[in-house]
Amino acid sequence: MLKRILRSIGWLVGAGAADHFATRGETRDLVARIARIEQHLDRLAQLSVTQAEQAQAQRFLQEKTCAELAYLNGLMRVVSADVVNASAGHPLLGAKTNLFSQNYEDAIISAIFGRIGSGQKRFLEVGVGDGTENNTRLLLELGWRGAWVECDPAAVAAIKHRLADYLADGRLVLIEEAVTAETINDVVARCGLSGEIDFLSLDIDMNTSHVWRALSLKARVACLEYNASFPPEVEFEVAYDPQAAWQGSSYFGASLLSLDTIARQKTMALVGCDLMGINAFFVRQDLAEAHFAGPHTPAAHYQPPRYALAGARGHPRAAGRFARAGA
Repeated sequence: MLKRILRSIGWLVGAGAADHFATRGETRDLVARIARIEQHLDRLAQLSVTQAEQAQAQRFLQEKTCAELAYLNGLMRVVSADVVNASAGHPLLGAKTNLFSQNYEDAIISAIFGRIGSGQKRFLEVGVGDGTENNTRLLLELGWRGAWVECDPAAVAAIKHRLADYLADGRLVLIEEAVTAETINDVVARCGLSGEIDFLSLDIDMNTSHVWRALSLKARVACLEYNASFPPEVEFEVAYDPQAAWQGSSYFGASLLSLDTIARQKTMALVGCDLMGINAFFVRQDLAEAHFAGPHTPAAHYQPPRYALAGARGHPRAAGRFARAGA
């Protein structure tokens, strides 16, 4: 309506009717003002359309958000039920605290030694990171002694800085090396360990099973990373390659059944896996039979990959075909 009125005024001015009430200069100014007002009206109309589109988009997003929240709420119910069901009949899964570990290993390890006793309090961990988050840092803080093996120079430098006191007094031995099946026993000898230790942690992604099989050192308890992408009935381990490194796919390590086979050869029994499906825990067979209810089998203790519960810190499932990334 306003634009029609302006056009009428403009027509009157153009026809010379404005000579009756204004000078020609004032007329030109009036025409210019009318033109500017029309431009403002055009912009206002465009803005109104944009606002309408924004309002429509906002309504759409609100609807989608509500739908997504409803889906996530349902998913959380499923996950909660899954976690509750997974914990049923598995006492070790009730241990859920972290001090220095990633996935409640601190609590599970403590629960295991709470049953079988701490022994001589000696440990070996291969693949420790920079020392701020691993499976034996808490044991070290609690008065245990042992050795760490790490291949990353930056992580080793951080350990030397942060844990200088432990290294200086001999409570901790640090070896910078990437272990292989051929070198693991030599590395252990340089760590000053022999016979039987109380706790072994092995986290080297690719060749876990091959290195453990070759390891002569015995342990009362062992924590090993398993490949939960494979169900408990499947035997699988990567082809041995001492130079291999994890490429971000599901091609890594060994299945729980394959690790259990090695454990039985070492007279050890499976007593549990963590809830995220990352680590398996083995105990010397006589101690397992005395302190942990059976059956000590992969079928009884397998946990599927719940890597999202670990903050994406475990191995994700491979996208696409199962193979080395980039193959």
